[in-house]
Amino acid sequence: MKSHDIYNAWKEQRDQFETSPDFPDKVMNQIHNHEQTKRKPLLDIQLLIEAISIRPLAKTVMITAGAIAGIVRTGFMLYALLGC
Repeated sequence: MKSHDIYNAWKEQRDQFETSPDFPDKVMNQIHNHEQTKRKPLLDIQLLIEAISIRPLAKTVMITAGAIAGIVRTGFMLYALLGC
């Protein structure tokens, strides 16, 4: 069978099932309830990014840490390439 025939057969089979008129509302209510009961993560990345972007000292610390990590990584790479 071609994929088109399989798809048409699936559509015909799907049309045989009847759903209640309030089925979409029930599904959306369950989704909403599930979203409300979800546990918040321990570390919220968005809040962390906002906290860092507001404070100039935090920005300075992050940039300095990145620069130090880059320098150390470059040093390790040179050490590995030159075989010192």
